Amino acid sequence: MTEDELRMAVSRSQKEGFRLLFRQYYPYVYHIVWNRIRTVGTKEDAEECVSDIFAELFSQFDKVESGALQGFLGTLARRRAVNLFHRLAGHDPALPLDEEIVGQMASEEQIEEDLEAAHLQKTLLRHIRDLGEPDAQILLLRHFYGCNSAEIARTLRMHPVTVRVRMSRALRKLKERLTADPDFTENGVIP
Repeated sequence: MTEDELRMAVSRSQKEGFRLLFRQYYPYVYHIVWNRIRTVGTKEDAEECVSDIFAELFSQFDKVESGALQGFLGTLARRRAVNLFHRLAGHDPALPLDEEIVGQMASEEQIEEDLEAAHLQKTLLRHIRDLGEPDAQILLLRHFYGCNSAEIARTLRMHPVTVRVRMSRALRKLKERLTADPDFTENGVIP
């Protein structure tokens, strides 16, 4: 179901629309949360976090721009998962600034490298999104979230063979696009 169809369902009946939205995006959100907290949390922790994420989405649904629903959910899931990870792991987010921490801070060269890497990643994500759906989602789930073909197939309600074929074609298209992009060829990222 597309985002537009989900929005139409919500406008007809909030209860039914949100139920469809939850069913559509639950695997995606759960996967993000579980991958982040699995070393310190339980599946019940992940399910509770996912429920909180959807509750927040439902309360802010009218504020989410058209076409940005999946991105909003992904960002919200990553932020909530990181917060939960720190809470479960017992990390104190307000660490004192002592000599050890100052010694670990990034140098100017590292900051420059990080900015360049962030720019390349942003460009890469733009090219992936330009592939369209479901190819973009397949590549993101595979290479950014570490899902295998079977997991992606369940999430997108596709056959695993279809996922593998689409992934192969999408990677070929992506390589062509990146090869033509001067940001990647100048920096030697693509040979």
